[in-house]
Amino acid sequence: MTTGQTGADPAQVGLRRSLSRLYWNLHWDRFDVFVRPVSTADADFRAPAGYRFVFGSADLLSRCEAVHTELDARDRERGARRLELGHRLVLGLTEPGGLPVFSMWVNPRNLNVPGQQKRALNPEQQFIYKAFTSPQHRGHKLYQAGMAFVLQDLFRRGQRELVGYAHTDKHSSRAGLARLGFESVGHYRAVGYGRHQLILNSPALLRRFPRRVPRSGLDLT
Repeated sequence: MTTGQTGADPAQVGLRRSLSRLYWNLHWDRFDVFVRPVSTADADFRAPAGYRFVFGSADLLSRCEAVHTELDARDRERGARRLELGHRLVLGLTEPGGLPVFSMWVNPRNLNVPGQQKRALNPEQQFIYKAFTSPQHRGHKLYQAGMAFVLQDLFRRGQRELVGYAHTDKHSSRAGLARLGFESVGHYRAVGYGRHQLILNSPALLRRFPRRVPRSGLDLT
């Protein structure tokens, strides 16, 4: 290249590309784990007007549409296996009509976030996960109502706590948890590059959920 000519320096181009790959593949995520004690006030659950809440059977699960519940054919197949293992499916249905427009799963045994966490609950706890509200029905506080529905069920069962989690950027989920009085009892960070990640648990989280559970290989929840 003669004096006065301009052009990209190959070393600088390579450095920029390497930094770009690092930026897009490096993950540093924080998740808070929330707990809500069950109280006598939870006995009085009322669904929002125009909706009703039920625990879904395999038949109701088969009627869920991906656009309204995020449960496509593969998710419905995996969901049927979850039901067989004792997990429960919370559905918000339109009234009248009975169309499922909200879905949420309940794990009675473990705080389980696939690829990140699997820690044992005690017999008085249950864990909520994978909640989704139909885009056509947002704004009616169905997420909050679904949690209140589960709290009522826990009250009737004589159980003590409902456990949930949320990423720091999931503002709507965190707001819904806060409105029902959930409080953070610890957090964990998922640090990784590409598909590889390291889970760093806070001491507070380990004190509340001390027992790590091996993965089954099914990865259903």
